[in-house]
Amino acid sequence: MELFDASLEQLRYRVEQLDEYARAVEMDLESLDALRAEVFPDGINPDRDWDDYHLVRNEYDRRAAEEFDLGQ
Repeated sequence: MELFDASLEQLRYRVEQLDEYARAVEMDLESLDALRAEVFPDGINPDRDWDDYHLVRNEYDRRAAEEFDLGQ
């Protein structure tokens, strides 16, 4: 997913996926490999997982704040 052309809803869904993955990593679940394959179907390097999380999270937060400001 390219961040610049993703909708706010797509970003929200991706943030939820990444949050679920982060919880699985913290809990050291046995299903981590399957979840990683689902969340990162292109085979992102595990060392870059957190970079992806932060990039998506920052973009989602920025756009959500922008939407909120426009609604004021």
